[in-house]
Amino acid sequence: MSDSSQKRRGITRRSLLKTGAAGAAVLALGEAASPVWGAGTGAIGDASASSAGSGAQTAFGNCWMCHKLCGMKVTLNADGRAEELHGIDGHPRGSAGPGTNGTLCPKGLSQLEKAYSPKRIKQPYIRKDGELQAATWEEAFSYAADRLQTFESTHGFEKFLNWEGWGTSGALFETLLKDFVGIPNHMPHPTPTCFGSMAVPGTLMGLGGGNIRWVDYPNTKYVLVWGRDPLETFSGQWEAKQLLDARDRGATIVTIDPVYTETAKKSDKWLPIKPRTDGALALAMAHVIIDEGLYDEEFVENYTHGFETYKAAVADKTPEWAAEKTGLDPADIRDVAIGFAKAAPSAGINSWTGLGQSPDFFKGAQNVVALLGLVGAIDRPGGQRWWKSMPLEDPFAVRGIELPHKAEGVPSTITGPGVEYATMIGKPVQNNVPKMIRNGDIRGMSVYYRNPLTSGATNEWLDALDQLDLFITIDAFWSELTRHADVVFPEASQLEKPMLGTGGHGAYPNQGWITGSRAAIEPQWDTKSGFDIVKGLADALGYGDSFPWEDEEAYFNDQLVGYGLTLEALEERDTFVVGDEFGYEKWKKAGFANGSDKFWFDLDKKAKLFAGLSKKVGVDIQSGPQWLEPGTLGKPVTAEHPLEMIDSRTVFFSHGGDQALDKPLEQLAESVGLEHKSYRGNYLFINPADATPRGIESGDMVAIESPHGVETLMAKVTEGIVPGTVNVEPYGFGLGSVQPDEEGANNMSLNSETDFDIVTGQVDRHIPIQVRKLGGDDR
Repeated sequence: MSDSSQKRRGITRRSLLKTGAAGAAVLALGEAASPVWGAGTGAIGDASASSAGSGAQTAFGNCWMCHKLCGMKVTLNADGRAEELHGIDGHPRGSAGPGTNGTLCPKGLSQLEKAYSPKRIKQPYIRKDGELQAATWEEAFSYAADRLQTFESTHGFEKFLNWEGWGTSGALFETLLKDFVGIPNHMPHPTPTCFGSMAVPGTLMGLGGGNIRWVDYPNTKYVLVWGRDPLETFSGQWEAKQLLDARDRGATIVTIDPVYTETAKKSDKWLPIKPRTDGALALAMAHVIIDEGLYDEEFVENYTHGFETYKAAVADKTPEWAAEKTGLDPADIRDVAIGFAKAAPSAGINSWTGLGQSPDFFKGAQNVVALLGLVGAIDRPGGQRWWKSMPLEDPFAVRGIELPHKAEGVPSTITGPGVEYATMIGKPVQNNVPKMIRNGDIRGMSVYYRNPLTSGATNEWLDALDQLDLFITIDAFWSELTRHADVVFPEASQLEKPMLGTGGHGAYPNQGWITGSRAAIEPQWDTKSGFDIVKGLADALGYGDSFPWEDEEAYFNDQLVGYGLTLEALEERDTFVVGDEFGYEKWKKAGFANGSDKFWFDLDKKAKLFAGLSKKVGVDIQSGPQWLEPGTLGKPVTAEHPLEMIDSRTVFFSHGGDQALDKPLEQLAESVGLEHKSYRGNYLFINPADATPRGIESGDMVAIESPHGVETLMAKVTEGIVPGTVNVEPYGFGLGSVQPDEEGANNMSLNSETDFDIVTGQVDRHIPIQVRKLGGDDR
């Protein structure tokens, strides 16, 4: 594995035990890197120690640490303090389904520390005489309202931008700012930040942007876990549990990833692929499937468009050809292709950001998604699942309140066809915002539980923030972002406020569900729920009559009125209900996600887009599946910067919102075997083939350098990553983060404002870098 030119035969659970000394090293790595939250629990855990004592009471909650609403029982002591958290059996997000145990992961268990953390923002702040000063809520609301009104008269709201984040009241905040105040500019979360280079082609082809994640696990026979780690960065406990259940039931699990992830350790085979060569693997798999006559002829003939183009594109893309691109063994490529196709339609792909965070994936993801159409595995039992949620009522309509829609007719400066700062298809580009601020086209911003400083172009952002005339934030912890704000509203944590959600993907593959709970404890210090912040600001702006709800519980109860439910009634049902069953093959009646009755292999109906893209990059970009060398649309590695940097999450943190918590920092250090060091940042995972020539050992502090910047963090040397690749795990640390010491590396300071996908707006997180050892700083 130390020779980057060597073909890497996929590792199976059986072969891992047979590979002698080298295999023992990998096995030892797997044991050492295993999560530490409880023997035998795999990717799931729960509170175990009982500390509540006599007089304990039980409340309920829904975890929001990774924003997936796993249900929980909250044990309160006699004084009303939350002491224990436990999962809820059968919960649609926190269990594997009916009759199974509900649990919480380490992120969920850290809610106790978050609720009572002294590092939280404890009261509102407003900027006076150039300094942030503590304020009452009345002062903060009045100040924000006055500044917004002044902003409108001075600049107009077309120069104000609201950033959508992971706030629990984000949609309501957007309603206030857009429909009542009249702010047209809205920066969404998923596409430009999370997985845009996968979401856009997935939607154009007809699968749907987010559906590449969801497999019908209870019925599946074969799962390709492609660039994702669902046993560690799952979308709720249900996903990890059902994947493991599928494996135990006999389904084949294959992980395709440059990193030896937790999921790879539990898989039947790990294919350690070179980053950004996934499109070559997918084309070769299609070659085998078509050549062997294993594709779904009925589905292809009746429900797809462009098969002949697809067939021609893969005619010469043999496993041997792909092996040269990917570094994989051609026998593995052939075996996986045949196994996947034979299991179809009960076969699926679990992917996400791993195929969505480089411009090169705009075409690479198209090649991968095409496989699902080829084998007819879309919304069929065991295949890629299309979920249906249980709809909630519009609480404004329930109260007979008409929204004024004040933003209608106000031109957007970030979104739409022909807009200067938008992408080729009119999508917003978060990396363009610093330039917009410099040019005077954005003069004010609001950010609710999101951090642009750790999402891209960090250095440009730091320069731009001081040029804003008005900046409003809602958050729980201090960071470089909140310290630059003019208004800081401190939000209560999830234990301190009601919660409500509906789905969707979860443990009930044929049923939608609703989950909700009342606040388990009172807001700590002088904080408020997101709802109360929005309502208070609405009152100060003169829109109080349009926000008549006494509290958030009443607001949520209006959303539930169509089902005859309330939050209290949901708690009587252990926080959740499930709906009527729905079936498969919904595309037969409703069509595909691209608005047509066909799944498109060939996107020739978007010929103008591909012609324009070809002209911009100087390469013939075809509308059908196609192989492009890494660096064609993104950045190529160079002699000066020969390593490709990627990043990932862990089970201890979700994104960058909670790096201020001590226990997860300790768990992270323990998980990589470096807890004896005083360092509590993130880590650079690097292969010995790349570490040894640079004199780097585990525990050394290293510098990572791109043409745009330099960051420092601690190295973890491991065979569990492809040579030529380094992984920053997890992201969300360093400069601009909520980690009080800003320890570790903010790898997005190595991203420049021009490094993004010009079609989708996605920030490029695949960055060519150099790594060097730092001397004399053994932390």
